[in-house]
Formats: sequence, structure tokens, C-alpha cells
Amino acid sequence: MFGIKKVYLSREIAEHPYTQEILQKLKIEPEILKEDLPPVPLAPWPEVISWGKKVLFLTRYKGRFFRRCPGTKAYLCCGYHIFHIGQGCPLDCTYCILQAYFNQPWLTFFVNVLEEGFAELEVALKEYPFLRIGTGEFTDSFAFERFTHLNPRLVELFAAQESGVLELKTKTVSIESLKGLSHRRRTILAWSLNAPTISKNEEKGAPTVEERILAAQKASSWGYPVAFHFDPLIRFPGWKEEYASVIAFLFRHVPAQNICWISLGSLRFMPELKEIAYRRFPQTKIFSDEFITGLDGKKRYFRPLRVELYRHIWHCIQEFAPHVCVYLCMESPEVWQEVFGFTPFSKEGLSKMLDEAARKVCGIT
Repeated sequence: MFGIKKVYLSREIAEHPYTQEILQKLKIEPEILKEDLPPVPLAPWPEVISWGKKVLFLTRYKGRFFRRCPGTKAYLCCGYHIFHIGQGCPLDCTYCILQAYFNQPWLTFFVNVLEEGFAELEVALKEYPFLRIGTGEFTDSFAFERFTHLNPRLVELFAAQESGVLELKTKTVSIESLKGLSHRRRTILAWSLNAPTISKNEEKGAPTVEERILAAQKASSWGYPVAFHFDPLIRFPGWKEEYASVIAFLFRHVPAQNICWISLGSLRFMPELKEIAYRRFPQTKIFSDEFITGLDGKKRYFRPLRVELYRHIWHCIQEFAPHVCVYLCMESPEVWQEVFGFTPFSKEGLSKMLDEAARKVCGIT
């Protein structure tokens, strides 16, 4: 998964202690850039993306590390906040929005996160009454962990405060760096799950779904609260049976009372992603279904198809854990009503609903 072949450094962070720590773990001779950004091969964009999966850029972030999830006004957002540690992912999922979202193909990690990023976090955790914060918006939360060892530092920071939780979202299973830490249940380890057919055919480089659930079982045994994200749900022949089997396997191995939430989201994508994905993954069939253009400009399944997906998954979860918090990611109130028989407005909003779920499972008063 971490087949990095080339490392570039911004000149301004070349001698930074954290840069040197990372380089010692990577054992790759870096190239210090004279320009602001790494050079890009003269090749079509799909080929450049594949090249970028093997290239790491260590640099200084000049923006805000802490900010609200971008979301969209057209659909209900969960009120999440982002801690922006870097961007890009060494995994290679067919449906990954990052292929069309960024115009920088390489993996980027921000070396100044420890001083400037952590300072922003500490201020925010004092200013807000309660926060749900995650690092997995523009990368996998464990994408850089093998050589940055960032997550144990984050776990310790969150363990020392009372007004927020950290969600580390991943498809990986390399969580050993978090074993034995005094986390005080302020860090939630979350896994993106899918049907085995989708995992095998569309999530290149990712561990199997069963391996992810067993990693969640291990994290739960260490006292960490856990969460799961069935996103994107994708239709294919046999999808009902496969998703039901995954959910049954999940609840055989992870105690329901230790699950903060389970999110459901259907396949959605910017129109330009389809062409990129077909050129990089010509065997994929996931974009050949009944889609419409949503209010956010993304392609989505027709509403009845989305409702069918959500209802089936929710009913499967209800059989095992009727009290676990289940929510829809980036959906309309009308779809919520059709699936659950209520909207988050009846529970003072989705953000409030998830805050209460976090407080309850993480033991925060």
C-alpha cells in the first residue's frame, strides 16, 4: 500500500525536526524543490494520478488546519469539523472523488501540523462547547501513519480535553501504534465498509472488509469507541445479500454498545470523475446505472434507488442493534423521511443528534 518511490521537500521545511523524523522512517533520499510544487510528468491526467500515488510531498500548510466540513447547502450536513493534515491517498478506489477534486496528484503531508495545527486545535477545543473532528476528509486517516506517527500524538491531545472527540477514519488495518495509549475514549476509530464484491473490484490496495471489521474488534478491545461508514453504497447483482452478510459479520465481532454511529451514503460523483475512472479502471461497471444530477451538481442514483439501498441496510442493522445511531450522509430531508420515518429536524438537527451519540458512547457528560 505504501509504495512511495519519490519524496519531495519544500525548501522551507527541509531542516524541520519533524521532516527529519519522517525521512528517517522512509529511508528515501529526498529532493529539495527549487519551485513551489513538484514537477508533473507530461502525460494524460489519469496516468499522472497513478504516478502521484508513489510520490510524497512534504511541505508547510499556509491555510487553516481546522475548519468546517465543506458539505453542501442542498443536503443535510452532519456538522463535522476537519483537521487538515494532508491530502491524497495511497489506496486506489475506483470511485474516489479525489481523482477529480484536486489538481495535484501526489500525496501531500503538512509538516507544520505539530506546532501550527495543534495550536489551532487547542484553541478550537476551548472555544466550542463540543466538537466532532476528523482527519479523513481529504485522505485516509492512516495513510501517512507508518512514517509520521501522528495519530498517537492526536490521541494524547484529545485525551487531555473534555469538549470534543476525534474520529480517525480508514480502510486500513495498521492500528498498532494506538495500542496501550491512555485515550480516555476521546478518539473514535472508524472504518469505511462495503460489500465484498465492491471491496475486491473497486478498492485497490485496501484490506478486505472482514479484515477491517476484525481491526475494529481489536480497537474495541483496547477500549476505543468505533464507528462505521457504508459509503458509497453501490448497486450490483446480489447487493442485498452481500451487505446483509457484512452487517451480520460486523455485529458478531463488534459490540453494538461501543459503536458511536453508522453512516450510510450512496454512490455520488462529479461528472468528470466518470471519464477519469473509466480511463484508469476500464473494467469497472459501477457508473453504468440509473443516475440523475443532484442539487449539488453530482451524479446520484435516482431517489427511489437510494431509498431502497438505505432502507435495506438500515433494516439489516436494526435486526442486530436497534439503538445504534444510524444517519444518512449528504441526503435531503425527504429521503430521511422515506427511509426512517423522521428527519433530523425532529431531533434538533443532525449535528445535535451525532453530538449526543458521541457523548453517550464515549462517556462524556
